Amino acid sequence: MKKTYTFLSAFCFLLAFFFIVCLVGYSFLGLLIGVLGAYFLFMRLTVNKLRVLRRVVTVLAVIGVTFTATLFSVVVSDVRGDADVACDYVIVLGAGIRGETPSRTLSDRLDRTVEYMNAHPECIAIVSGGQGDDEDITEALAMERYLISQGIPEARIIKEEKSRNTHENMNFSREIIDSRGGGSVAVISSDYHIYRARRLAENAGLAPVMVSAKTSLPVLFINCTFREAFALVKAYLVFM
Repeated sequence: MKKTYTFLSAFCFLLAFFFIVCLVGYSFLGLLIGVLGAYFLFMRLTVNKLRVLRRVVTVLAVIGVTFTATLFSVVVSDVRGDADVACDYVIVLGAGIRGETPSRTLSDRLDRTVEYMNAHPECIAIVSGGQGDDEDITEALAMERYLISQGIPEARIIKEEKSRNTHENMNFSREIIDSRGGGSVAVISSDYHIYRARRLAENAGLAPVMVSAKTSLPVLFINCTFREAFALVKAYLVFM
């Protein structure tokens, strides 16, 4: 049994190191794998002793895995979003830029936005996202530039450059829509983000059509969905 635990813990730690250090944007998945490795290491070090503590840790581990799996299933329950229908406005949620370049996740959302706006030529896009500490410009400006490069006229784009999270994305964008007389609203975000974004949009007083942007990399989808599961808990505790 010691050999099995040794192998499992070493494998988990190596895999966690790979995701955290060698890849960009997969640290949350690496952290979860590292925690699993710590569990196997604990079991390895306490074989044939500390039986009560081992049982307590195992029970807590089972509860943690069950809780995480439940949250994961809730997040993936809404990955497809709604049917694609025409709306007066489409709110495009930011997802990080590197310098001035949209991240892969944000590029996925913007490519879906181009499809939506080409299908519904009367729709106005509100690109929503402020500037992070490691970003050279606002996410909204980077998003506007990307859409223009893909043939979307600047006149059809409104920048919302103050928001720092999804809660603010929705509220600040709603204020822009209200100032223009209101209208029907679609929201474009990543597939894994649809469930939480829908709840936050409704909390902001919107009745959105949720348009899902498929995450282009399967491993990125898994990493972001696990992260999103815990972000959902924070959203309910803080914003709803």
